[in-house]
Parts: sequence; structure tokens; C-alpha cells
Amino acid sequence: MKQKKEVRITLRLTREQYDSIAAKAETAQMPVGAYVRAAALRHRVVVIDGLKEITHELKGIGRSINQLVVLCNMGRIKEVHLGDAWQSLSQVYLKLQELTDREVR
Repeated sequence: MKQKKEVRITLRLTREQYDSIAAKAETAQMPVGAYVRAAALRHRVVVIDGLKEITHELKGIGRSINQLVVLCNMGRIKEVHLGDAWQSLSQVYLKLQELTDREVR
């Protein structure tokens, strides 16, 4: 359940300060207000470059597996070899591991 935000804080910034905060919020794909709240409350804001491509790859693999399941349930195919899907998932896993290793350092 979302909490109602009732209290307002007015903050004066220079144009450079605002631009810097707005750029960081954009990089984190967050609205400026949400980014400032997270930073003020010392929440960790993590931006992982390359995650969008990995997500796209995972969605494609998921769609392919779903299509195979539908065909199997329809009785149009009897046997499925998932070696290619397994290999693709392994590559995605390695990419994710590489991205998280870079983020930790």
C-alpha cells in the first residue's frame, strides 16, 4: 500500500546542483523527487549498465519456451530439445554475473 506523502520540503539549489541531481536521477531511471528521497534516506541507488539488453534476451527466451509449451499442450509436438535454450540462459547468467561483479567493486 502506498503511503500518502503529506509533508513538503522546499530546497534551494544552484542550476548546476539541480542539473547534476537530475542527470543522476535520469541515469537511475527515477523521477528527481524519488531519487532525492532515496539519497536523503541513504538508500542505495544502483544503476547497472547493460541490464536492458539482458532483460530483452531473457524475454525472448521466455517467449520461445512458452510457444513450445503451447505447441506441446496442443499435441503438435511430442518432444522438445532445450539445448539451445539452456545455452542461451547460461550466457545470460554469465553476463549477469559479470555485471554484478563490476557493480560490487
